[in-house]
Amino acid sequence: MDLPRRVMRRAMAVAVLTLLGALALGLARTDADIDGEVQAAMSLAAAMSRLTQASSLSDAELIAVLQAHEGETPLRHLSLALRDGAGRLLLGRLQGPESSRLVEALTDLHRRWRPGTEVQPVTWPLPRPGREPWTLTLAAQRDSERREAVAYLGSLLGVLLLGMALMLAVMSWNVRAAFRPLQGLLAAIARIQAGDPAAARAIPAMPTGELEQIATALRALGRALDVAQAERRMLGHKVQSLQEEERMRLSRELHDEFGQRLTAIRIDAAWLAQRLRELPDVQPVVQGMAEQCAAIQNDVRGLLARLQPLGGAADGLGDTSVATLAKLLQGLAEGWRKSASGALRVALEIDAEPGRTLPRDLALALYRISQEALTNVARHAQAAEATVTLRWPRGRDTIDWSVADDGIGLVDAGAAVRRGNGLAGVKERVWAFGGDLQLKSVRPGHERPGLVLAATLRAAAA
Repeated sequence: MDLPRRVMRRAMAVAVLTLLGALALGLARTDADIDGEVQAAMSLAAAMSRLTQASSLSDAELIAVLQAHEGETPLRHLSLALRDGAGRLLLGRLQGPESSRLVEALTDLHRRWRPGTEVQPVTWPLPRPGREPWTLTLAAQRDSERREAVAYLGSLLGVLLLGMALMLAVMSWNVRAAFRPLQGLLAAIARIQAGDPAAARAIPAMPTGELEQIATALRALGRALDVAQAERRMLGHKVQSLQEEERMRLSRELHDEFGQRLTAIRIDAAWLAQRLRELPDVQPVVQGMAEQCAAIQNDVRGLLARLQPLGGAADGLGDTSVATLAKLLQGLAEGWRKSASGALRVALEIDAEPGRTLPRDLALALYRISQEALTNVARHAQAAEATVTLRWPRGRDTIDWSVADDGIGLVDAGAAVRRGNGLAGVKERVWAFGGDLQLKSVRPGHERPGLVLAATLRAAAA
């Protein structure tokens, strides 16, 4: 696998360098120990050679010779003591260089742990002419050897600890470098879960084979989601087109059938009124028939306007201006103001150039979702005011739409979308134009939090 190899490659290099460093240190200390042992052996031989001449030297000369020898080539791990016939110490020196506190502490710890077997010193008399012989003592210095071994062990452990620290640092850097691209994959997965399959297409090439396999699978998933969403949006457009076509057919039939028959009834009523002028009791009835026919015709015209708000179109692909859409929305607002209850005041805020045109089906979708949203506000929100907002800044392909009210709000917006056809239809129309319906409170925490429905629709989706 590529990822473990990438993570461990530099760590193995550091391990090899650490072993080489420890080996170099060991070889250097070995050379130093060999040289030290050879020098100590030669120093001991030189000391013995000079001691053989002790009988020919005076006391002061003998002490001076031994002191000079100790200063030139001291004995290794041995101490030399010279005492006169009365037992007074004439010459004595503990061998061993000065050590750090850490080495002394480790030496003391090792002494307590492994004290070792006591070695008796070697003593022999050194004859002096006409006097008691002097005593020469050579004693082994176990602590000197112990101190040297502890110092070597400490230096070796220092090299190993440094290598381990460097290895951990390199491994940490390797792991972060190897898994850093994984953050991009996790972010892409989160965006895909949020409904943005385009994030999968933007995943760059991964540095390792395993991550590249995951990225390839995510790209394929993104392409599949793109195709599925495109097909679903196309199906949504077709369903909405069928609905509008059915409304158009129904409006034509209402216009042709009811319009013709109501016109005939009004003509008949006018004829009856003309023929029955001499019957004053009948005139009010005939006049009432004519007025009822006129009222029915007005109701039918209003129904036809709601069924086909943008009028007829030969191919259904004509453009509609923002001014026309604003006029239709203003008609919705006036309709609710003049409704039987008269309790809902609707304000309209449009931030777009009146002369700009937008596709016919997008204009119709904006009208329908505004119509449905205001109907939901009037039926369920117990609101006194509602605001329809439409923003289409110049240079942007997206249109921001929202309907806000000051009503009682929604406890569970998701359940409300699933429960009824109104919000579900609004959500489906919004989604078909590349948007996502957002439902949130206007004033969270208030007794009447209100509700705002907001979405951003793409003109290009039309």
